[in-house]
Amino acid sequence: MISVTFRGLRERLQTLDRLEREQLPFAAALALTRTAQVVAGRIREEMEVVFDRPTPATLNSLYIQPATKQRMEARVWIKDGRSVSAGGRVVGQAGAWGKGRAASKWLTPQIYGGPRSEKGIESMLLRKGVLKPGQYIVPGEKMNLDAYGNLDRGLLNKVLSGAGLFTEEGYTANASDSDRSKKKGNAKRYFVMHDTNRQPFAIAERTGKGRAGLRIVMAFARQPTYSRTLDFFEIAEQVAEEALPIEFEKAMAQALATRRR
Repeated sequence: MISVTFRGLRERLQTLDRLEREQLPFAAALALTRTAQVVAGRIREEMEVVFDRPTPATLNSLYIQPATKQRMEARVWIKDGRSVSAGGRVVGQAGAWGKGRAASKWLTPQIYGGPRSEKGIESMLLRKGVLKPGQYIVPGEKMNLDAYGNLDRGLLNKVLSGAGLFTEEGYTANASDSDRSKKKGNAKRYFVMHDTNRQPFAIAERTGKGRAGLRIVMAFARQPTYSRTLDFFEIAEQVAEEALPIEFEKAMAQALATRRR
């Protein structure tokens, strides 16, 4: 998390007149918040450069905690599935990241480096006993991917249903013996492949007869490890240092204009 605060505020106070000092709390909080917005915008721009086809979820993953008159600090960080009040206290899920993985799960390894966290599908396959701890899934070589390099969600649901890999959490979405399910044909089309030691190593699709009619939809691989890709803190500190003096003067001018009216 990056925090935007004032330095040298005492020296700046000595140059202000009475009216400016009266408006200082409002102007300072406004300047800190606007600076945090500038920082977030610059980091988003950097994401578009360093990531390959970043998803909208990635580009919209930053949250800003505004400064207030009582707390002269604005914060910028990655959404983690919780909502934060102005005082920094977690207050529940309203305004949270939403369903699925929190953005911090996949972005913090890009900031600090280290192993990739589990995706929801990997956690489910671990519970089913198909994946082993430390294993992750990667798309098969000949699979069509979406604009962001991922398997299409609709196809993914068909594969998991056909191979009987959905966990039963309130209901089951797996293929069954019903006429409707048989008509879809997913149960015959998708299955888990095992090696000679009967260990699962991939999920495959039958596209024809024999070995030539098989293709790997998802292979099981070792946990990937990322090097640092996003210079989050370096960018944030540089941008904040440049933007804060400018935003403070603009905020003070706005505060004085409002006060005089």
